[in-house]
Amino acid sequence: MTEHEQNLRDLAAMFAMAALLTRNSPKEAIVSLAFEMADMFMEARTSTPEDGIAAIKPKRRKTNE
Repeated sequence: MTEHEQNLRDLAAMFAMAALLTRNSPKEAIVSLAFEMADMFMEARTSTPEDGIAAIKPKRRKTNE
């Protein structure tokens, strides 16, 4: 896993943890659940659908010449 992917996983875990804390269920292991959710996010992110992944193409800047 690259550093970028690790940072993305940590960010996903942070959002998952915030959602789990909002639910406020004291019996849950919040940190481990957050990272499980982050791993599911990373797995879904890397899977490619049959028709491919839509790409965002950068727009060309208009120059005032």
